[in-house]
Amino acid sequence: MEKRYSATLDDYNSVVKGEFEINLMVNSQMLFKKFSAKAWSWIKISRLHFYPVPWIAYSLGTAAAYSMYRKFSLSIYVLGYVFLFLVELCSVLTNEYFDFKTDRQNKNPGFFNGGSRVLVENRLVFKEVRTAIAILLLLILGTGYVLLKISSDVKPVLMVSFLCTGLFLGLGYTLPPLKFSYHGIGEIVVAITFSPYLILCGYVFQSGVWKDAFPWHISIPLLFAIFSAITISGVPDFQADRAAKKRTIAVIFGPRVAIMLSGICISVAALSWIVLYYFDILKGWSVILIFVVLLHALVLLTVLFKLMRSAHFDRKINRVMVLTLSYMLWFCLIPLLSLVL
Repeated sequence: MEKRYSATLDDYNSVVKGEFEINLMVNSQMLFKKFSAKAWSWIKISRLHFYPVPWIAYSLGTAAAYSMYRKFSLSIYVLGYVFLFLVELCSVLTNEYFDFKTDRQNKNPGFFNGGSRVLVENRLVFKEVRTAIAILLLLILGTGYVLLKISSDVKPVLMVSFLCTGLFLGLGYTLPPLKFSYHGIGEIVVAITFSPYLILCGYVFQSGVWKDAFPWHISIPLLFAIFSAITISGVPDFQADRAAKKRTIAVIFGPRVAIMLSGICISVAALSWIVLYYFDILKGWSVILIFVVLLHALVLLTVLFKLMRSAHFDRKINRVMVLTLSYMLWFCLIPLLSLVL
C-alpha cells in the first residue's frame, strides 16, 4: 500500500514537473517572439538606411578640416557624430509621429518614402514614441554639453550655434509650429541639413573655423543631389500629402514639375562636380570617376524622363528612388576618399 502510494506520488510529481517545463518553454518562446517583434518595430521606425549619407558627409567635413589644418580629435569626431545621430533619430521619430495622417492615407509606401508604417500598423503606440523622443532629447542635451566642454578649439558661441541649428533644422521639419515640410520649404531644409550643415559640422568641430570657402564649395554638388532625391520622393506620396495638407514641391507644383526640377538638380550636381575639379578645388585620383558620375546621371535622367512621359505618378517608384539616393553617394564618398587616401 505504502509502495503503491509512493509510486503514485512520484508519477504525479513527474507529470507536474513536465507540465511546468512545457509551460515555461511556451512562455519563454512567446516572450522571445514578443520581444523580437518589439525590437524589430523600433529598428524599422528608426529607418537606419537613411544614416550612411549623413555620416559620410560629416566625415567629409572632418577630412576637409584635416587637409587644411592638420587637426583631428577622435573623441570630438565620435561625440560629434553621436550628437548628430541622436538628432537625426529624434527627427525621424517626430516625422513618424506628426506624419501619421499622411502615412495612413498613403497607398504607395516604399523603402524610402511613405514612412516606416510602424505606427500605421499599430506595432508601436504613440505613447511609446513620445517617450522615446523625450529620452532622445535628454541624451541630445547631455551629449551636446559634453561636446561643448571638450571642444577647446571651437568658440562656445559657435559650437552652441551649430548644435542648436541642427535641432532647429532636424526637428522643425515636421514638429509644430515650424513644420517646414507643411509650409513648402521641406525639401530645401533637408538639402541644407544633409549637405552644407553636416559637412560644416565635421569641419568646424575639428578646426573651429566656419568661414573657409573649401567646405562650402565641396557641399554644392551634394546639395543639389539631395534636393533632387527629396523632391522625387514626394511624387508617389503626392495624393496622401495633398489630403493631409503637406505642401511638398509635388503638391504645390504637381508631380510633373517635381520630376523636371529633380532632373535639373541632377544635372547641376554633375556640372558643379566638374567645376570643382576644373578650378582645382577638388584634386587627386578621383577625377577619373567623373565619367562614372556622368553615366549615372544620364541613366537617372533617362528614367525620370520615362516616368514623366508615362504620366502615371500615383504608384511606387522604388527603382527611381534607389538610383537617386545612390547618386548622392558619389558626391560625399568620392571626395572623402580622395582626401583620406
